[in-house]
Amino acid sequence: MKPGRFIVETHCHAQRHAVNIQKEGDSSYGNLADKMKLAVPADEADGDEDVVIYDNSDRVLRDMDTYGVDMAVLLSGFGMTNEINKQIIDENPDTFIAAAAPAQTKKKALRGEEEWTWEAAAAELDEWLSKDGFRMTGEGIRGDPTRTEPIEWSQRKKDMRHVFDVAAKHDVPVRWHTGYASGYGGNHLFNLYPDWSDPTLASQLKAEYPEVPIIFDHGGMQAGWQEDYVDKCCQVAATFDDVYIEIGLYWKDLMKKPLNDPNISIEQILWGNDWGASMVQHSQPNEDPPVFWEQIESRGLPAHQPDYWGAGLRQLQKFAMEEDLPQEELNLILGGNAVRLFDIKVEDDRMFRNYIDI
Repeated sequence: MKPGRFIVETHCHAQRHAVNIQKEGDSSYGNLADKMKLAVPADEADGDEDVVIYDNSDRVLRDMDTYGVDMAVLLSGFGMTNEINKQIIDENPDTFIAAAAPAQTKKKALRGEEEWTWEAAAAELDEWLSKDGFRMTGEGIRGDPTRTEPIEWSQRKKDMRHVFDVAAKHDVPVRWHTGYASGYGGNHLFNLYPDWSDPTLASQLKAEYPEVPIIFDHGGMQAGWQEDYVDKCCQVAATFDDVYIEIGLYWKDLMKKPLNDPNISIEQILWGNDWGASMVQHSQPNEDPPVFWEQIESRGLPAHQPDYWGAGLRQLQKFAMEEDLPQEELNLILGGNAVRLFDIKVEDDRMFRNYIDI
């Protein structure tokens, strides 16, 4: 039996990397993370690339069928492209929507073809948000990919306004990255951008753009077990009723933080995992927490497709059963909130809790 009437995965990477690890004899994680940013689409590759990116939606669709997931939000990252996501949407228009990212602006800057500008990044976002199926910005708010020095928050906030301006124009949410993954050497952005290490800074942009919803990618728990980012995300969500938290990577007891907070509505919770990412689940029975996700270097890179939805649904259903969560509220978490936030058309508009005044 499906755990909910209509299930939406709000954080899915339907593109996958093929890595030529043996090339030049260099397989270090740090270099690999940099090479992934310049991944070449498979249909443009000549066979000599370090990293190739390709459409992995067949595996997404198989898992959707396995777990009863009705729709998924496609996100890009590490060389993934809007173009491939658009192809996936066009082939499955009732199954996928996507977030727009300044992907080509970043690649041009990394290749030295064009200098990074926020105006160019905003123009690329504007172009993609004008296309069918693109309903938000993200994942997260990046910046100049050639930057190596930390940026002051005053300047960073000024830069981020370009993204919020485009989102306001198109009446869509902005995704704000939160959480930290320890492995594979790809987390230098936390040293560069103050908003990546302090989610409470989102309050300042939210106050400036009250009409733009914010989604906290990962809800502060991308990987590991430290909960400080989760606490900060909850602090912001408790202040603004259109700041949303993804809980797909939470373990059961961690879900109590947003779901039992009287200032965070059940309507602010999204079932966002990280399908397609490189993390794996770590189990430590009888410890706290008993499970969590992480990039574990000692295991090497996962060649299999980690099972995010099986693991995520198990933790959510455990919470729902132990806390006697009403089914109508579970339906909102699993899909109803995403349907409303992303303006998804569904066959029956009475699937989710809704009351009228009399």
